[in-house]
Amino acid sequence: MAAAPSPHRDLATLGAWVTLGAIFTAVATLPLAHGAQLLLAAPLLGVLMLAVSLSGRARTLRMKSLLRLTVIAVSTFLFLRYMQWRAFESLPLQYGLLSMVCGLLLFLAEGWSFINTLFGFVINSEPFYRRSVPLPSDTATWPHVDVYIPTYNEDPLIVRPTLIAATQLRYPAEKLHVWLLDDGGTAQKLNDADPARAAAAAERATTLQALAQRAGAGYLTRDRNLNAKAGNINSALAHTRGDLILVLDCDHIPAEDFLTRCVGFFLADPKLFVLQTPHNFVSPDPIERNLETHQASPSENELFYDVMQPGLDFWGTSFFCGSAAILRRAVIDELGGISGRTITEDAETTLDALSLGYRSAYYNRPMVSGLQPETFSGFIVQRVRWGQGMMQIFLLKNPWLQPRLSFMQRMLYTNFAVYWGFAASRLIMLLAPPVYLLFGITLCDTTADQLLAYAGPALLASLWSTQFFYGRVRWPFVSQLYEVVQSVYVVSGLWKVLRQPQAPTFKVTPKGEVLDQQFVSALAWPFYILLALTVMAIIVGAERYADATWQRSGIAFVQFWAVVDLVLLLGALGITLERRQLRAEPRAPHRESAGVLLDGQSWQGRTVDASASGAGLVLEQWTGNRPVESLIGLPVWAEFLGRGVELEGTVQAARVRPDGLVALGVRYRFRSLQDERLAVSIAFGSSSVLVDNNRHRHGGQSILRSVWRLLRHAGHHGIDHLVHVEADLMRVGHRWWQSLQRGVRRRPSQAGTSLADGTRQDRGKA
Repeated sequence: MAAAPSPHRDLATLGAWVTLGAIFTAVATLPLAHGAQLLLAAPLLGVLMLAVSLSGRARTLRMKSLLRLTVIAVSTFLFLRYMQWRAFESLPLQYGLLSMVCGLLLFLAEGWSFINTLFGFVINSEPFYRRSVPLPSDTATWPHVDVYIPTYNEDPLIVRPTLIAATQLRYPAEKLHVWLLDDGGTAQKLNDADPARAAAAAERATTLQALAQRAGAGYLTRDRNLNAKAGNINSALAHTRGDLILVLDCDHIPAEDFLTRCVGFFLADPKLFVLQTPHNFVSPDPIERNLETHQASPSENELFYDVMQPGLDFWGTSFFCGSAAILRRAVIDELGGISGRTITEDAETTLDALSLGYRSAYYNRPMVSGLQPETFSGFIVQRVRWGQGMMQIFLLKNPWLQPRLSFMQRMLYTNFAVYWGFAASRLIMLLAPPVYLLFGITLCDTTADQLLAYAGPALLASLWSTQFFYGRVRWPFVSQLYEVVQSVYVVSGLWKVLRQPQAPTFKVTPKGEVLDQQFVSALAWPFYILLALTVMAIIVGAERYADATWQRSGIAFVQFWAVVDLVLLLGALGITLERRQLRAEPRAPHRESAGVLLDGQSWQGRTVDASASGAGLVLEQWTGNRPVESLIGLPVWAEFLGRGVELEGTVQAARVRPDGLVALGVRYRFRSLQDERLAVSIAFGSSSVLVDNNRHRHGGQSILRSVWRLLRHAGHHGIDHLVHVEADLMRVGHRWWQSLQRGVRRRPSQAGTSLADGTRQDRGKA
């Protein structure tokens, strides 16, 4: 196996880098007049733009490396120039205590962004892309592999395709052992004090036991739900004996070639503890679904798995991400099991293994098809757990105190915690314009000329360097949207960890939810407050600009900043309007020739998507006598020509596409377990199909087009959210008004009866 370059540096090399860095920093932070700063920045921006434009044409590794280092050096230089100016020339230290405090908070937020950017440059300075290591021809030398599929409360329909796919991995049957680890069927769950919950747990456990038996897998559970997923896996260790363990989330359907492509790494490197592969998702996350961007743009997770993990691998710091990874059993035994002090047991276990002198590796090929959380609340639960867990690792298992780690491993494990500071930084950035425009608190002592000379080049360098490193898998301004929607909740979660590091508990990310109607997420309310503050700031800012005799350029700059925030917040509202989703099982893009027998006639067609229970088909020609819509409900047989097999199904949907072709939505009717296996194999069996699907979405997008898309999301989806809220308020108001009217109509009659009764009583007494 090709080994990653060693992260360890001898003293001479380290000294040389430190010296060069010191000289670079000293030059970059020299004080200059504003005119000189512009003269310096202009050619550097030209070099940066040239490097970015050449990136798509570089063919050799040397050329690619040279362009990367050029972009890093020039961008870092311009960022240092900006931070030097901010630190020594623009802090509002003479405008009172409140301005000084608020100005320092803004500076710290910018400083965090600068540090995080530097970490990103270090990680991406030399990404390491591994190739598969072939297995020996003698299968007797291959290790035994246990496949662990932990599950807690997921629907058995989600578990089924993963379990079936795991049992048909291409690997010697006598050396492949698949285990369903059911933490929803523990004795604790079955004996719940609530009879309804106990009955539901028993029914689910019985279903999963039957499913495992039918698929040819083992079923394991335990007495109590201790230590969440880590405890579930550790409990299974007592019942299994495999040399390697493939861990799969119950919604991560593995490709058939997973083990044959990945096991060889462990035979080539006896010190390898974990081999991680990408988490590849076939369903959109709530941001992609609610903004309707899933099929057109790269998935949000691809920035981490396609760019960051190969960079971490160069420094020996790629880590176990909880699923789609193979672990060496002997190392787990040496550790005493999967670590469980934090709620991110995966990264924590990797740190513990690295501290024993073992290695991690990353193989950048999608090998699973998984599900994202469907709702915004589920997404937030997941991200807050990640942020809290990484902060817990830093606080409870400080990487600087662990043995045998390299300097860069310590630095990058620190970065895993520092990264989540984006939430506080983004929140400060959102609040800064209202603080200045509404309350007149000075945050930065500057002029328009200074902003142009220092902030302008730094902003351009940020946009261009981001495009250079991430443009293929992350379109411009998408990260800002993700940061905005997470900011409030991640800050709250991190604050809880800082107060009580051991307080957070593991929360399972909900998967496979069906949304039968459109609604506003209960987590949308902070964005109403931020939006209201921003709108008021823009209005008051316009009045201040009209009345100002000085500082007009500063007011105009903050006004522009507030407008940008307004667009981002409208986009956030679009994200928190949960749109209907009736399909619990998403279909992945799939292209395969198929013969279709329908309505007594045969047609040539092809698949356009597929799942474990159905497929989308397109007929090349349609000359049927009946209307297309009348095909719904008819039986259909699809023959997959390249495989020589067929599946029977029922037409669930039929329509004529704009290009004139007939599109069918087919749900399979399985006659046997073999049919179910075939359906899973067609949809998810080939990792090459997964690679092609991802490559199809990696076209990138220009900054200008991304600006237009952001404006469209804000104007369309954000306004949709506000219209939906207005309609809800109108309905509530209408019901309240009707109730009030009914109450008013009842009161006179009730009062009259009471008065009459009183009169009669008085008369009786008289």
